[in-house]
Amino acid sequence: MATTSEVTLSTFTHTGDLELAFEHCPAGSDSQSPHIMFCGGFHSAMQGAKAQALKAHCLDRGWHFTRFDYRGHGQSGGAPADFTLIDGLEDALAVFDKYNLPSVLIGSSMGAWLATLAALQRPTKVKALLLLAAAPDFLSELMVPKLSVGDIWDLSQGNVINVPNNYDEPFQIKQALIDSGQQLSLLHSDTLKALSCPVRMLHGSHDNDVPFDLAIRMMDKLPENHDAALTLLHGADHRLSDETSLATIYTHLDALVAHIT
Repeated sequence: MATTSEVTLSTFTHTGDLELAFEHCPAGSDSQSPHIMFCGGFHSAMQGAKAQALKAHCLDRGWHFTRFDYRGHGQSGGAPADFTLIDGLEDALAVFDKYNLPSVLIGSSMGAWLATLAALQRPTKVKALLLLAAAPDFLSELMVPKLSVGDIWDLSQGNVINVPNNYDEPFQIKQALIDSGQQLSLLHSDTLKALSCPVRMLHGSHDNDVPFDLAIRMMDKLPENHDAALTLLHGADHRLSDETSLATIYTHLDALVAHIT
């Protein structure tokens, strides 16, 4: 079994000279152990509390665990303002393909959107999805409606605008980010009809960043009789990193791994 001290941050070159930062914790000599890959949220980094907690849980179980930073995020290269959803999906698939293991993908917020898209592109390798505070189509559903007329004009002229962030400095975005969200829409397309793996979704009832209505609408887009469930956590916020929420995440993750193995 790997230990925290045996794993160090790595980088690899992706799309030209761009370097992506990632961490892969191998499950010792047992190549048949489950592989868990974590996809973080918009402008989140893999050193966040939830990713750290999931890493510790997976190492304790003797599972492979992988986490990474999208370009323009955390310790990866690239300018934050240049990031698009298409970039994020390419980055997630690039990290996933390095190990090519049957996997459970955990996606948080925007990462839930991207993990789902990755599962659609790797249907034989992604065995299950655990989606935390899922934010499908959050750009068109939540961000764009709050933009001012001036913001929309600046974006149309190719300028960078600042969008408020409840946790840190404002986000810098360009029109390309908004456009990429429309191209990869889950709520306004039939894309999810092709999803085949089990889906478990957890959402906080006090999530003031992404209303659980988006998770319900995403569930409604899945095929009839799909193996999917949405659990609402009373009083939990968007981060789902409190002890009660983490314990619930572990329970669902353990059950998913048992289900697919």
